Amino acid sequence: MSQSRPSPATVEVIRATTAVGEHYYAAASAVQLSVQEARLLYILSLNPSNMLGLTSALKVPKSTMSGLIARLESAGLVVRVQDPTDRRNVLATPTEKGIVVATGFAGDLARRVSGVLSVLDPNERVELADILSEVLSAIEP
Repeated sequence: MSQSRPSPATVEVIRATTAVGEHYYAAASAVQLSVQEARLLYILSLNPSNMLGLTSALKVPKSTMSGLIARLESAGLVVRVQDPTDRRNVLATPTEKGIVVATGFAGDLARRVSGVLSVLDPNERVELADILSEVLSAIEP
């Protein structure tokens, strides 16, 4: 049975995703976190959230999320606090140390990806951003 070859665009998106993933891993490693932990801490630094919101945002089961939160909490990066708007919920909130680490991670990742994009001229970067935005809007809820 013959398989059709992926389109050149598909191949390049896979290559780009892999390359950016490597930068993501390096930025997370630089702050001594796993990729999932760094991503979670960054999300929390933007907006503290409850477990339901976090499992949805990261697309992981509640048991995985509980483990991630527990590891970040043990490292002093996150605390669990009662939701002031709904006492039945607990919010995961970054500590001051967590915000510093999340900001460092985000800045390092942005520098790494900006370096990759430096081969493009400003107009090409705008065009790429528009294309990526269109693609992402089709796959994100």
